Amino acid sequence: MRMNLKKICDDKMVTRDDGEKLNRIIRSKWDTARSFSLDFDNILVASVSFMDEAFGKLALKYSKDDLLKKLKFENITKYDRALINDIMLSRFRQKEAAPHVTSRKKRQVAR
Repeated sequence: MRMNLKKICDDKMVTRDDGEKLNRIIRSKWDTARSFSLDFDNILVASVSFMDEAFGKLALKYSKDDLLKKLKFENITKYDRALINDIMLSRFRQKEAAPHVTSRKKRQVAR
């Protein structure tokens, strides 16, 4: 499935609400789409809030392998590609640490 971010987001690629809109579209078609070709039109987004909401939250829900297979970023600036990579890696680490954090919290509450 080819997606032009400029058309989907109406040039609004700054806030978490903007990113959530894109995230909802991707998740709603996740099971039926073979892949997503996300065309950035060489626009510099550079918004951590937008990128985290749109793509970082996907890293919490889906595996790294699934994301690598399904998401294709086209016409994206080097800066935005690096930003997405940093956000996704951070979310993967968060997901891996979550069981440990949860068990620590339970132990603290039980004391």
